[in-house]
Amino acid sequence: MVAQTWEHHFRHCSRWQYKQKTLWREVGKAMGWRAGRCRHVQVSELLSMAKCDKAVMDFRIATDIRKFPPKHAEEEDE
Repeated sequence: MVAQTWEHHFRHCSRWQYKQKTLWREVGKAMGWRAGRCRHVQVSELLSMAKCDKAVMDFRIATDIRKFPPKHAEEEDE
């Protein structure tokens, strides 16, 4: 089992791959960065960037990350 860290969810989790792309595209827009700059940003740094709050919150809402129980777990029980 993979450790469920912020780094995993925001960068590596295959379940959220499409939503990760949207997150990092929005972060780039919010910060005015050129393509590729986001690869060098630590997730801990991202979480402290006020300009990125909307992108981060939209990602968390779209994925239900850190909710208990996660939305997908409830659906699987039905």
